[in-house]
Amino acid sequence: MFKTSFFLEGPVGSDPFRYGGEAAAQAIAGQIQGLAGYTQTRTLSEQVDPTTDAPFTGVAECWFVAESAAREAEAESAILAALLTPETRIGPSLSGMIRTVMRLPSYYDGDCIKGVFPFRCQDRLSVEGFQRYWWNEHGPIAARTEAALCYTQCHPSEARYADGRPPFDGITELYWPDAASARAAMSSRQMIEEQATDAQNFAEPGSVILFLAEEEIVIAA
Repeated sequence: MFKTSFFLEGPVGSDPFRYGGEAAAQAIAGQIQGLAGYTQTRTLSEQVDPTTDAPFTGVAECWFVAESAAREAEAESAILAALLTPETRIGPSLSGMIRTVMRLPSYYDGDCIKGVFPFRCQDRLSVEGFQRYWWNEHGPIAARTEAALCYTQCHPSEARYADGRPPFDGITELYWPDAASARAAMSSRQMIEEQATDAQNFAEPGSVILFLAEEEIVIAA
């Protein structure tokens, strides 16, 4: 599957979405060609660092079977305007293949907290080289994240770079059973030492953004 993630900006602590549930499903139905699923991700008021505001108020996530449809939707972000509150702006966006590194059966048991990590890769790496390392080398390390229920990577295709470099080269999504588990994992030795050390091999220093959120699956992909 392919997903286009639209990062949303607005007043801190605000809900970026105008609708929820069935009303949201009806509002988006038929608006985006090739849409196979739609998820509304809302940023939590409680973040890992309570002294720092989250960079985004949420993410509108559109799922597609075809990469071409995902890229077309990214280029037509204005179609989401009717789903968002007047004070919400559509910021950076990225389309790519979603690759699941790890998912436990307990992931399906209930609501989860999601950590969203968009980032850029180092300039010295080719798209192919970066993605190969991120998937094959870093993936197994990050899959050991403390208490994580699921870990996915968003890989933009090389064709996505034809129109210029995207705002992010990848998006990591990690799921935990609750916010307390997420904060504990973020301060664990495994993440601070093992993951952070290995990230120096591919991630541009200072480019990783983190925020905690909860997702509402409006249309299941």
